[in-house]
Amino acid sequence: MLKMVFVTARDRARLAEISAVLIRYGLQDVVRLLGLSPLLAAGKGAQQADDSPLSLPERLRAALEALGPTFVKFGQILATRSDLLDTDWTSELDKLHSQASTLPWQTLADQVHADLGGDPQQIFAQFDTQPLAAASMAQIYRARLHSGEAIIVKVLRPGLAKTIQADVRLLRYLAETVEQQSPALAHYRPVQMVQALATALNHELDLTHEGNNCEQVARRFSEQPEVKIPKIYWQWSSKRLLVQEFLPGIEPENPQQLANAGFDGPLLAQRGARAFMRMVLEHRLYHADPHPGNVMALDGNRVGFIDFGMVGQLSATRRNQLLRVLQAIAERQSEGIVSTLLAWSDSHNPDMQDLELAAQNFLDKQGFGTLTLGKALTDLLAMSREHQLALPPDLALLFKALITADGVLHRLDPDFDIIRTLKPMLQQLMLQRYAPKALRQRMLALGADALDAGDELPQSLRLLLRRLTRGQLNADINVNNLSQLSKALERAAVTLAIAIVTAAFALGLAPYLMQASPQLWSVPLFPLLGGLVCIAGIVLLVLRLRR
Repeated sequence: MLKMVFVTARDRARLAEISAVLIRYGLQDVVRLLGLSPLLAAGKGAQQADDSPLSLPERLRAALEALGPTFVKFGQILATRSDLLDTDWTSELDKLHSQASTLPWQTLADQVHADLGGDPQQIFAQFDTQPLAAASMAQIYRARLHSGEAIIVKVLRPGLAKTIQADVRLLRYLAETVEQQSPALAHYRPVQMVQALATALNHELDLTHEGNNCEQVARRFSEQPEVKIPKIYWQWSSKRLLVQEFLPGIEPENPQQLANAGFDGPLLAQRGARAFMRMVLEHRLYHADPHPGNVMALDGNRVGFIDFGMVGQLSATRRNQLLRVLQAIAERQSEGIVSTLLAWSDSHNPDMQDLELAAQNFLDKQGFGTLTLGKALTDLLAMSREHQLALPPDLALLFKALITADGVLHRLDPDFDIIRTLKPMLQQLMLQRYAPKALRQRMLALGADALDAGDELPQSLRLLLRRLTRGQLNADINVNNLSQLSKALERAAVTLAIAIVTAAFALGLAPYLMQASPQLWSVPLFPLLGGLVCIAGIVLLVLRLRR
Protein backbone atom coordinates (compact mmCIF):
# COMPACT_ATOMS: atom_id res chain seq x y z
CA MET A 1 0.00 0.00 0.00
CA LEU A 2 2.79 2.44 0.89
CA LYS A 3 4.43 1.75 -2.47
CA MET A 4 1.17 2.45 -4.29
CA VAL A 5 0.77 5.79 -2.49
CA PHE A 6 4.34 6.76 -3.41
CA VAL A 7 3.99 5.77 -7.07
CA THR A 8 0.62 7.41 -7.60
CA ALA A 9 1.71 10.57 -5.79
CA ARG A 10 4.89 10.83 -7.88
CA ASP A 11 3.20 10.28 -11.24
CA ARG A 12 -0.45 10.94 -10.41
CA ALA A 13 -1.08 13.19 -13.41
CA ARG A 14 0.29 10.65 -15.89
CA LEU A 15 -1.59 7.82 -14.19
CA ALA A 16 -4.85 9.74 -14.45
CA GLU A 17 -4.12 10.47 -18.13
CA ILE A 18 -3.48 6.77 -18.85
CA SER A 19 -6.72 5.77 -17.11
CA ALA A 20 -8.71 8.45 -18.97
CA VAL A 21 -7.41 7.24 -22.35
CA LEU A 22 -8.22 3.60 -21.52
CA ILE A 23 -11.73 4.59 -20.44
CA ARG A 24 -12.21 6.73 -23.55
CA TYR A 25 -11.55 3.68 -25.71
CA GLY A 26 -13.90 1.48 -23.72
CA LEU A 27 -11.21 -0.42 -21.80
CA GLN A 28 -12.64 -0.06 -18.29
CA ASP A 29 -11.97 -3.74 -17.62
CA VAL A 30 -8.27 -3.12 -18.18
CA VAL A 31 -8.38 -0.26 -15.65
CA ARG A 32 -9.98 -2.56 -13.08
CA LEU A 33 -7.51 -5.37 -13.84
CA LEU A 34 -4.60 -3.01 -13.21
CA GLY A 35 -5.99 -2.09 -9.79
CA LEU A 36 -6.93 1.46 -10.83
CA SER A 37 -10.66 1.22 -10.05
CA PRO A 38 -10.65 4.42 -7.91
CA LEU A 39 -9.75 6.33 -11.07
CA LEU A 40 -12.86 5.10 -12.91
CA ALA A 41 -14.99 7.72 -11.21
CA ALA A 42 -12.53 10.45 -12.19
CA GLY A 43 -12.70 9.34 -15.82
CA LYS A 44 -16.49 9.18 -16.13
CA GLY A 45 -16.45 12.33 -18.20
CA ALA A 46 -14.23 10.74 -20.86
CA GLN A 47 -16.20 9.92 -23.98
CA GLN A 48 -15.45 7.19 -26.46
CA ALA A 49 -13.07 8.45 -29.16
CA ASP A 50 -14.90 6.72 -32.00
CA ASP A 51 -18.58 5.80 -32.34
CA SER A 52 -17.78 3.08 -34.88
CA PRO A 53 -17.99 -0.52 -33.62
CA LEU A 54 -14.28 -1.26 -33.09
CA SER A 55 -13.17 -4.68 -31.91
CA LEU A 56 -11.36 -5.01 -28.58
CA PRO A 57 -7.92 -5.46 -30.25
CA GLU A 58 -8.56 -2.38 -32.41
CA ARG A 59 -9.53 -0.33 -29.35
CA LEU A 60 -6.39 -1.44 -27.52
CA ARG A 61 -4.19 -0.48 -30.50
CA ALA A 62 -5.85 2.93 -30.75
CA ALA A 63 -5.41 3.51 -27.00
CA LEU A 64 -1.72 2.57 -27.14
CA GLU A 65 -1.16 4.97 -30.02
CA ALA A 66 -2.89 7.75 -28.06
CA LEU A 67 -0.71 7.08 -25.00
CA GLY A 68 2.56 7.72 -26.83
CA PRO A 69 5.93 6.10 -27.55
CA THR A 70 6.23 3.98 -24.38
CA PHE A 71 2.94 2.24 -24.96
CA VAL A 72 3.49 1.98 -28.71
CA LYS A 73 6.76 0.15 -27.99
CA PHE A 74 4.99 -2.02 -25.39
CA GLY A 75 2.37 -2.91 -28.01
CA GLN A 76 5.13 -3.78 -30.47
CA ILE A 77 6.66 -6.13 -27.89
CA LEU A 78 3.24 -7.70 -27.26
CA ALA A 79 2.89 -8.16 -31.03
CA THR A 80 5.89 -10.50 -30.88
CA ARG A 81 4.22 -12.72 -28.25
CA SER A 82 2.26 -15.10 -30.48
CA ASP A 83 2.93 -17.73 -27.82
CA LEU A 84 0.68 -15.72 -25.46
CA LEU A 85 -1.84 -13.88 -27.67
CA ASP A 86 -4.15 -14.99 -30.47
CA THR A 87 -3.44 -13.84 -34.01
CA ASP A 88 -6.36 -11.35 -33.83
CA TRP A 89 -4.42 -9.46 -31.17
CA THR A 90 -0.89 -9.79 -32.57
CA SER A 91 -1.92 -8.84 -36.12
CA GLU A 92 -3.68 -5.71 -34.85
CA LEU A 93 -0.82 -4.74 -32.55
CA ASP A 94 1.60 -5.28 -35.43
CA LYS A 95 0.00 -2.25 -37.11
CA LEU A 96 1.72 -0.12 -34.48
CA HIS A 97 4.80 -0.35 -36.73
CA SER A 98 3.10 2.01 -39.20
CA GLN A 99 4.11 5.65 -39.50
CA ALA A 100 3.17 8.15 -36.80
CA SER A 101 2.04 11.75 -37.23
CA THR A 102 4.84 14.16 -38.17
CA LEU A 103 6.08 17.07 -36.06
CA PRO A 104 6.66 20.43 -37.76
CA TRP A 105 10.28 21.39 -38.40
CA GLN A 106 10.01 24.35 -36.03
CA THR A 107 9.49 21.92 -33.13
CA LEU A 108 12.76 20.12 -33.89
CA ALA A 109 14.91 22.94 -35.28
CA ASP A 110 16.49 24.11 -32.01
CA GLN A 111 17.38 20.55 -30.96
CA VAL A 112 18.94 19.77 -34.37
CA HIS A 113 20.95 23.02 -34.29
CA ALA A 114 22.26 22.18 -30.80
CA ASP A 115 23.21 18.60 -31.70
CA LEU A 116 24.93 19.51 -34.98
CA GLY A 117 26.55 22.62 -33.58
CA GLY A 118 25.14 24.81 -36.32
CA ASP A 119 22.54 25.26 -39.03
CA PRO A 120 22.01 21.98 -40.97
CA GLN A 121 21.57 24.00 -44.16
CA GLN A 122 25.21 25.13 -43.79
CA ILE A 123 26.71 21.92 -42.38
CA PHE A 124 25.25 19.87 -45.23
CA ALA A 125 25.17 20.76 -48.90
CA GLN A 126 21.44 20.08 -48.91
CA PHE A 127 18.91 19.48 -46.12
CA ASP A 128 15.20 18.88 -46.71
CA THR A 129 13.10 20.08 -43.74
CA GLN A 130 10.15 18.01 -44.98
CA PRO A 131 10.45 14.64 -43.16
CA LEU A 132 10.93 11.51 -45.25
CA ALA A 133 9.29 9.35 -42.56
CA ALA A 134 8.01 9.65 -38.99
CA ALA A 135 7.83 7.08 -36.20
CA SER A 136 6.81 7.24 -32.56
CA MET A 137 10.40 7.91 -31.41
CA ALA A 138 12.06 9.80 -34.27
CA GLN A 139 11.71 11.50 -37.64
CA ILE A 140 13.83 10.97 -40.76
CA TYR A 141 15.12 13.74 -43.05
CA ARG A 142 16.92 13.59 -46.40
CA ALA A 143 20.21 15.46 -46.83
CA ARG A 144 23.40 15.49 -48.90
CA LEU A 145 27.02 15.96 -47.90
CA HIS A 146 29.31 18.50 -49.58
CA SER A 147 31.24 15.50 -50.96
CA GLY A 148 28.09 14.39 -52.77
CA GLU A 149 26.94 11.36 -50.70
CA ALA A 150 23.22 11.08 -50.08
CA ILE A 151 22.42 10.67 -46.36
CA ILE A 152 19.51 10.53 -43.97
CA VAL A 153 19.33 12.33 -40.62
CA LYS A 154 17.38 10.59 -37.89
CA VAL A 155 16.20 13.00 -35.18
CA LEU A 156 14.82 11.89 -31.82
CA ARG A 157 11.54 13.57 -30.89
CA PRO A 158 12.07 16.19 -28.16
CA GLY A 159 10.86 15.78 -24.57
CA LEU A 160 10.51 12.00 -24.65
CA ALA A 161 12.80 10.97 -21.79
CA LYS A 162 10.76 12.39 -18.88
CA THR A 163 7.45 10.94 -20.07
CA ILE A 164 9.00 7.56 -20.90
CA GLN A 165 10.68 7.28 -17.50
CA ALA A 166 7.37 7.99 -15.73
CA ASP A 167 5.55 5.47 -17.96
CA VAL A 168 8.11 2.75 -17.26
CA ARG A 169 7.89 3.35 -13.50
CA LEU A 170 4.11 3.02 -13.62
CA LEU A 171 4.19 -0.05 -15.85
CA ARG A 172 6.73 -1.72 -13.58
CA TYR A 173 4.53 -1.12 -10.54
CA LEU A 174 1.39 -2.30 -12.36
CA ALA A 175 3.18 -5.43 -13.62
CA GLU A 176 4.31 -6.29 -10.09
CA THR A 177 0.76 -5.76 -8.80
CA VAL A 178 -0.78 -7.96 -11.49
CA GLU A 179 1.84 -10.68 -10.96
CA GLN A 180 1.16 -10.75 -7.20
CA GLN A 181 -2.62 -10.62 -7.35
CA SER A 182 -3.42 -12.74 -10.40
CA PRO A 183 -1.76 -16.19 -10.66
CA ALA A 184 -3.38 -16.65 -14.09
CA LEU A 185 -1.73 -13.50 -15.48
CA ALA A 186 1.54 -14.17 -13.64
CA HIS A 187 2.04 -17.02 -16.13
CA TYR A 188 2.64 -14.35 -18.79
CA ARG A 189 5.54 -12.89 -16.74
CA PRO A 190 4.48 -9.20 -16.98
CA VAL A 191 7.45 -7.99 -14.92
CA GLN A 192 9.83 -9.59 -17.41
CA MET A 193 7.94 -7.92 -20.27
CA VAL A 194 8.26 -4.50 -18.67
CA GLN A 195 11.97 -5.09 -18.11
CA ALA A 196 12.37 -5.91 -21.81
CA LEU A 197 10.40 -2.75 -22.64
CA ALA A 198 12.63 -0.61 -20.39
CA THR A 199 15.78 -1.99 -22.03
CA ALA A 200 14.43 -1.39 -25.55
CA LEU A 201 13.35 2.16 -24.73
CA ASN A 202 16.66 3.05 -23.10
CA HIS A 203 18.43 1.92 -26.27
CA GLU A 204 16.08 3.89 -28.51
CA LEU A 205 16.51 7.03 -26.43
CA ASP A 206 20.21 6.88 -27.33
CA LEU A 207 20.66 6.72 -31.12
CA THR A 208 24.32 5.77 -30.71
CA HIS A 209 23.08 2.25 -29.84
CA GLU A 210 21.48 2.00 -33.28
CA GLY A 211 24.67 3.30 -34.89
CA ASN A 212 26.80 0.73 -33.04
CA ASN A 213 24.43 -2.09 -34.01
CA CYS A 214 24.57 -0.99 -37.62
CA GLU A 215 28.38 -0.91 -37.61
CA GLN A 216 28.68 -4.35 -35.99
CA VAL A 217 26.44 -5.93 -38.62
CA ALA A 218 28.19 -4.05 -41.45
CA ARG A 219 31.60 -5.28 -40.24
CA ARG A 220 30.45 -8.90 -40.34
CA PHE A 221 29.15 -8.53 -43.91
CA SER A 222 32.15 -6.55 -45.16
CA GLU A 223 33.23 -9.41 -47.46
CA GLN A 224 29.75 -9.97 -48.94
CA PRO A 225 29.09 -7.25 -51.55
CA GLU A 226 25.57 -8.62 -52.23
CA VAL A 227 24.51 -7.40 -48.75
CA LYS A 228 24.52 -3.67 -48.02
CA ILE A 229 24.38 -2.04 -44.57
CA PRO A 230 24.36 1.80 -44.28
CA LYS A 231 27.52 3.60 -43.24
CA ILE A 232 27.36 5.72 -40.06
CA TYR A 233 28.83 9.25 -40.07
CA TRP A 234 29.92 9.60 -36.46
CA GLN A 235 31.30 13.14 -36.82
CA TRP A 236 27.70 14.45 -36.87
CA SER A 237 25.98 11.77 -34.79
CA SER A 238 25.01 11.95 -31.11
CA LYS A 239 22.48 10.50 -28.66
CA ARG A 240 19.60 12.47 -30.23
CA LEU A 241 20.72 12.56 -33.85
CA LEU A 242 22.06 9.86 -36.19
CA VAL A 243 23.51 10.52 -39.64
CA GLN A 244 23.84 7.53 -41.95
CA GLU A 245 24.14 6.61 -45.60
CA PHE A 246 20.98 6.69 -47.72
CA LEU A 247 20.36 3.44 -49.61
CA PRO A 248 18.56 4.11 -52.92
CA GLY A 249 16.34 1.09 -53.41
CA ILE A 250 12.73 -0.06 -53.48
CA GLU A 251 10.65 -1.85 -50.90
CA PRO A 252 9.72 -5.40 -51.98
CA GLU A 253 5.96 -5.18 -52.48
CA ASN A 254 5.36 -7.97 -55.03
CA PRO A 255 7.28 -10.01 -57.66
CA GLN A 256 5.74 -8.12 -60.59
CA GLN A 257 6.86 -4.76 -59.20
CA LEU A 258 10.39 -6.11 -58.79
CA ALA A 259 10.42 -7.60 -62.29
CA ASN A 260 9.24 -4.30 -63.78
CA ALA A 261 12.13 -2.55 -62.00
CA GLY A 262 14.64 -5.06 -63.42
CA PHE A 263 15.19 -7.15 -60.28
CA ASP A 264 15.52 -10.93 -60.00
CA GLY A 265 13.06 -11.84 -57.22
CA PRO A 266 14.21 -15.44 -56.58
CA LEU A 267 17.88 -14.36 -56.44
CA LEU A 268 17.03 -11.55 -54.00
CA ALA A 269 15.09 -14.05 -51.85
CA GLN A 270 18.06 -16.44 -51.68
CA ARG A 271 20.51 -13.67 -50.82
CA GLY A 272 18.17 -12.14 -48.26
CA ALA A 273 17.50 -15.50 -46.58
CA ARG A 274 21.20 -16.39 -46.36
CA ALA A 275 22.07 -12.94 -45.00
CA PHE A 276 19.35 -12.93 -42.37
CA MET A 277 20.02 -16.49 -41.21
CA ARG A 278 23.73 -15.72 -41.01
CA MET A 279 22.86 -12.91 -38.62
CA VAL A 280 20.81 -15.34 -36.51
CA LEU A 281 22.85 -18.55 -36.62
CA GLU A 282 26.44 -17.37 -37.11
CA HIS A 283 26.65 -13.80 -35.81
CA ARG A 284 23.89 -14.24 -33.19
CA LEU A 285 23.11 -10.52 -33.65
CA TYR A 286 20.15 -10.00 -35.96
CA HIS A 287 17.75 -7.37 -37.28
CA ALA A 288 14.67 -7.86 -35.09
CA ASP A 289 12.20 -5.96 -37.31
CA PRO A 290 12.83 -6.99 -40.95
CA HIS A 291 9.51 -5.77 -42.37
CA PRO A 292 9.36 -4.61 -46.03
CA GLY A 293 10.20 -1.01 -45.10
CA ASN A 294 13.50 -2.12 -43.53
CA VAL A 295 14.61 -4.56 -46.28
CA MET A 296 15.47 -2.95 -49.61
CA ALA A 297 16.09 -4.25 -53.12
CA LEU A 298 19.19 -2.43 -54.40
CA ASP A 299 20.80 -2.23 -57.83
CA GLY A 300 22.74 -5.32 -58.88
CA ASN A 301 20.21 -7.51 -57.04
CA ARG A 302 21.77 -6.59 -53.72
CA VAL A 303 19.85 -6.72 -50.44
CA GLY A 304 19.96 -3.75 -48.08
CA PHE A 305 19.02 -3.73 -44.39
CA ILE A 306 18.21 -0.42 -42.68
CA ASP A 307 16.99 0.76 -39.24
CA PHE A 308 18.83 -1.27 -36.62
CA GLY A 309 17.02 0.38 -33.71
CA MET A 310 15.63 -3.01 -32.68
CA VAL A 311 18.08 -5.91 -32.72
CA GLY A 312 18.08 -9.30 -31.04
CA GLN A 313 20.93 -11.28 -29.58
CA LEU A 314 21.15 -15.03 -29.06
CA SER A 315 23.32 -16.96 -26.68
CA ALA A 316 25.16 -20.01 -28.00
CA THR A 317 22.70 -22.21 -26.08
CA ARG A 318 19.69 -20.53 -27.68
CA ARG A 319 21.29 -20.82 -31.12
CA ASN A 320 21.83 -24.56 -30.62
CA GLN A 321 18.24 -25.00 -29.45
CA LEU A 322 16.99 -23.18 -32.54
CA LEU A 323 19.12 -25.42 -34.75
CA ARG A 324 17.64 -28.46 -33.01
CA VAL A 325 14.05 -27.36 -33.51
CA LEU A 326 14.64 -26.37 -37.18
CA GLN A 327 16.21 -29.77 -37.79
CA ALA A 328 13.26 -31.47 -36.04
CA ILE A 329 10.77 -29.57 -38.24
CA ALA A 330 12.72 -30.31 -41.43
CA GLU A 331 13.06 -34.03 -40.59
CA ARG A 332 9.55 -34.37 -39.06
CA GLN A 333 10.78 -35.45 -35.61
CA SER A 334 8.13 -34.77 -32.95
CA GLU A 335 10.45 -35.82 -30.08
CA GLY A 336 12.90 -33.02 -30.88
CA ILE A 337 10.08 -30.46 -30.92
CA VAL A 338 8.67 -31.58 -27.56
CA SER A 339 12.05 -31.65 -25.81
CA THR A 340 13.00 -28.20 -27.11
CA LEU A 341 9.65 -26.64 -26.15
CA LEU A 342 9.99 -28.03 -22.62
CA ALA A 343 13.53 -26.64 -22.39
CA TRP A 344 12.20 -23.20 -23.42
CA SER A 345 9.18 -23.18 -21.12
CA ASP A 346 8.99 -22.94 -17.33
CA SER A 347 6.07 -25.38 -17.13
CA HIS A 348 6.66 -27.90 -14.34
CA ASN A 349 3.77 -30.28 -14.92
CA PRO A 350 2.97 -30.65 -18.64
CA ASP A 351 0.76 -33.44 -19.97
CA MET A 352 3.44 -35.29 -21.94
CA GLN A 353 1.08 -37.56 -23.82
CA ASP A 354 -1.09 -34.63 -24.90
CA LEU A 355 1.99 -32.58 -25.84
CA GLU A 356 3.50 -35.37 -27.95
CA LEU A 357 0.18 -35.79 -29.78
CA ALA A 358 0.03 -32.04 -30.40
CA ALA A 359 3.61 -32.09 -31.78
CA GLN A 360 2.69 -34.87 -34.20
CA ASN A 361 -0.43 -32.98 -35.30
CA PHE A 362 1.75 -29.88 -35.79
CA LEU A 363 4.05 -31.81 -38.15
CA ASP A 364 1.08 -33.26 -40.04
CA LYS A 365 -0.16 -29.69 -40.66
CA GLN A 366 3.10 -28.78 -42.38
CA GLY A 367 2.57 -31.38 -45.11
CA PHE A 368 5.33 -33.18 -46.98
CA GLY A 369 6.04 -30.73 -49.79
CA THR A 370 7.58 -27.27 -49.63
CA LEU A 371 7.91 -26.12 -46.03
CA THR A 372 6.93 -22.53 -45.23
CA LEU A 373 8.95 -21.38 -42.24
CA GLY A 374 6.54 -18.59 -41.30
CA LYS A 375 3.57 -20.96 -41.19
CA ALA A 376 5.57 -23.58 -39.27
CA LEU A 377 6.64 -21.09 -36.59
CA THR A 378 3.14 -19.58 -36.36
CA ASP A 379 1.67 -23.06 -35.80
CA LEU A 380 4.41 -23.83 -33.26
CA LEU A 381 3.59 -20.67 -31.30
CA ALA A 382 -0.12 -21.52 -31.43
CA MET A 383 0.66 -24.97 -30.02
CA SER A 384 2.73 -23.39 -27.24
CA ARG A 385 -0.11 -21.00 -26.42
CA GLU A 386 -2.66 -23.82 -26.35
CA HIS A 387 -0.55 -25.82 -23.88
CA GLN A 388 0.46 -22.73 -21.83
CA LEU A 389 4.16 -23.07 -22.67
CA ALA A 390 5.25 -19.43 -22.50
CA LEU A 391 8.51 -18.76 -24.35
CA PRO A 392 11.31 -16.53 -23.06
CA PRO A 393 11.14 -12.97 -24.47
CA ASP A 394 14.32 -13.36 -26.54
CA LEU A 395 12.85 -16.34 -28.39
CA ALA A 396 9.49 -14.64 -28.90
CA LEU A 397 11.32 -11.71 -30.53
CA LEU A 398 13.35 -14.10 -32.70
CA PHE A 399 10.30 -16.04 -33.87
CA LYS A 400 8.50 -12.82 -34.75
CA ALA A 401 11.54 -11.65 -36.74
CA LEU A 402 11.76 -15.01 -38.56
CA ILE A 403 8.05 -14.93 -39.43
CA THR A 404 8.32 -11.34 -40.69
CA ALA A 405 11.44 -12.14 -42.73
CA ASP A 406 9.75 -15.21 -44.25
CA GLY A 407 6.85 -12.99 -45.36
CA VAL A 408 9.27 -10.59 -47.09
CA LEU A 409 11.04 -13.50 -48.80
CA HIS A 410 7.75 -14.75 -50.22
CA ARG A 411 7.07 -11.28 -51.58
CA LEU A 412 10.34 -11.62 -53.47
CA ASP A 413 9.61 -15.18 -54.60
CA PRO A 414 6.20 -16.80 -53.86
CA ASP A 415 7.69 -20.30 -54.39
CA PHE A 416 10.65 -19.75 -52.08
CA ASP A 417 11.61 -22.73 -49.86
CA ILE A 418 13.79 -21.40 -47.06
CA ILE A 419 14.59 -24.83 -45.60
CA ARG A 420 15.96 -26.07 -48.91
CA THR A 421 17.97 -22.87 -49.34
CA LEU A 422 19.40 -23.03 -45.84
CA LYS A 423 19.95 -26.79 -45.63
CA PRO A 424 23.69 -26.57 -46.48
CA MET A 425 24.17 -23.85 -43.82
CA LEU A 426 22.26 -25.87 -41.20
CA GLN A 427 24.26 -29.02 -41.95
CA GLN A 428 27.53 -27.12 -41.74
CA LEU A 429 26.59 -25.56 -38.40
CA MET A 430 25.54 -28.92 -36.97
CA LEU A 431 28.82 -30.47 -38.13
CA GLN A 432 30.76 -27.60 -36.57
CA ARG A 433 28.93 -28.15 -33.30
CA TYR A 434 30.03 -31.79 -33.14
CA ALA A 435 33.45 -31.33 -34.71
CA PRO A 436 36.43 -32.59 -32.62
CA LYS A 437 37.56 -29.04 -31.86
CA ALA A 438 34.10 -28.01 -30.65
CA LEU A 439 33.73 -31.20 -28.58
CA ARG A 440 37.14 -30.60 -27.01
CA GLN A 441 36.16 -27.05 -26.03
CA ARG A 442 32.89 -28.29 -24.51
CA MET A 443 34.71 -31.03 -22.59
CA LEU A 444 37.20 -28.47 -21.25
CA ALA A 445 34.34 -26.20 -20.17
CA LEU A 446 32.58 -29.15 -18.54
CA GLY A 447 35.78 -30.12 -16.73
CA ALA A 448 36.27 -26.57 -15.51
CA ASP A 449 32.69 -26.49 -14.17
CA ALA A 450 33.27 -29.84 -12.42
CA LEU A 451 36.49 -28.56 -10.82
CA ASP A 452 34.73 -25.40 -9.64
CA ALA A 453 31.93 -27.50 -8.16
CA GLY A 454 34.53 -29.72 -6.47
CA ASP A 455 36.18 -26.68 -4.91
CA GLU A 456 32.85 -25.49 -3.52
CA LEU A 457 31.69 -28.92 -2.29
CA PRO A 458 33.69 -29.11 1.01
CA GLN A 459 32.52 -25.65 2.07
CA SER A 460 28.90 -26.49 1.21
CA LEU A 461 29.10 -29.77 3.18
CA ARG A 462 30.61 -27.99 6.22
CA LEU A 463 27.81 -25.41 6.12
CA LEU A 464 25.18 -28.17 5.85
CA LEU A 465 26.64 -30.11 8.81
CA ARG A 466 26.89 -26.95 10.93
CA ARG A 467 23.23 -26.14 10.32
CA LEU A 468 22.20 -29.74 11.04
CA THR A 469 24.02 -29.77 14.38
CA ARG A 470 22.48 -26.44 15.37
CA GLY A 471 19.00 -27.41 14.19
CA GLN A 472 18.90 -24.50 11.70
CA LEU A 473 18.17 -26.45 8.52
CA ASN A 474 15.00 -25.24 6.84
CA ALA A 475 13.16 -27.09 4.09
CA ASP A 476 10.81 -25.47 1.60
CA ILE A 477 8.45 -28.26 0.54
CA ASN A 478 5.72 -27.74 -2.03
CA VAL A 479 2.88 -30.26 -1.65
CA ASN A 480 0.32 -30.31 -4.45
CA ASN A 481 -3.38 -30.10 -3.44
CA LEU A 482 -2.42 -29.35 0.19
CA SER A 483 -5.47 -27.11 0.62
CA GLN A 484 -7.82 -29.93 -0.47
CA LEU A 485 -6.07 -32.29 1.95
CA SER A 486 -6.50 -29.86 4.86
CA LYS A 487 -10.22 -29.45 4.05
CA ALA A 488 -10.69 -33.22 3.93
CA LEU A 489 -8.93 -33.62 7.29
CA GLU A 490 -11.06 -30.85 8.77
CA ARG A 491 -14.28 -32.56 7.60
CA ALA A 492 -13.09 -35.90 8.97
CA ALA A 493 -12.23 -34.33 12.34
CA VAL A 494 -15.66 -32.67 12.61
CA THR A 495 -17.42 -35.91 11.67
CA LEU A 496 -15.40 -37.85 14.25
CA ALA A 497 -16.14 -35.27 16.96
CA ILE A 498 -19.89 -35.41 16.26
CA ALA A 499 -19.78 -39.22 16.30
CA ILE A 500 -17.98 -39.30 19.68
CA VAL A 501 -20.35 -36.79 21.28
CA THR A 502 -23.38 -38.63 19.93
CA ALA A 503 -22.04 -41.97 21.17
CA ALA A 504 -21.42 -40.50 24.65
CA PHE A 505 -24.99 -39.22 24.89
CA ALA A 506 -26.32 -42.57 23.58
CA LEU A 507 -24.39 -44.53 26.22
CA GLY A 508 -25.58 -42.18 28.97
CA LEU A 509 -29.23 -42.32 27.94
CA ALA A 510 -29.36 -46.04 27.14
CA PRO A 511 -30.16 -47.34 30.70
CA TYR A 512 -33.06 -44.87 31.14
CA LEU A 513 -34.46 -45.65 27.71
CA MET A 514 -34.27 -49.42 28.38
CA GLN A 515 -36.26 -48.97 31.60
CA ALA A 516 -38.97 -46.98 29.86
CA SER A 517 -38.96 -49.51 27.00
CA PRO A 518 -42.08 -48.67 24.98
CA GLN A 519 -43.16 -51.58 22.74
CA LEU A 520 -44.30 -51.84 19.14
CA TRP A 521 -46.27 -55.01 18.37
CA SER A 522 -44.89 -56.55 21.61
CA VAL A 523 -41.29 -55.80 20.49
CA PRO A 524 -39.18 -53.38 22.64
CA LEU A 525 -38.84 -50.22 20.47
CA PHE A 526 -35.44 -48.82 21.56
CA PRO A 527 -33.44 -52.11 21.23
CA LEU A 528 -35.04 -52.53 17.77
CA LEU A 529 -34.01 -49.04 16.68
CA GLY A 530 -30.51 -49.55 18.11
CA GLY A 531 -30.08 -52.78 16.17
CA LEU A 532 -31.23 -51.17 12.90
CA VAL A 533 -28.87 -48.19 13.38
CA CYS A 534 -25.98 -50.58 14.12
CA ILE A 535 -26.62 -52.58 10.92
CA ALA A 536 -26.87 -49.36 8.87
CA GLY A 537 -23.60 -48.08 10.35
CA ILE A 538 -21.76 -51.30 9.49
CA VAL A 539 -23.06 -51.20 5.88
CA LEU A 540 -22.06 -47.52 5.53
CA LEU A 541 -18.58 -48.25 6.95
CA VAL A 542 -18.04 -51.13 4.49
CA LEU A 543 -19.10 -48.94 1.55
CA ARG A 544 -16.75 -46.10 2.58
CA LEU A 545 -13.83 -48.51 3.02
CA ARG A 546 -14.43 -50.00 -0.44
CA ARG A 547 -14.52 -46.52 -1.98
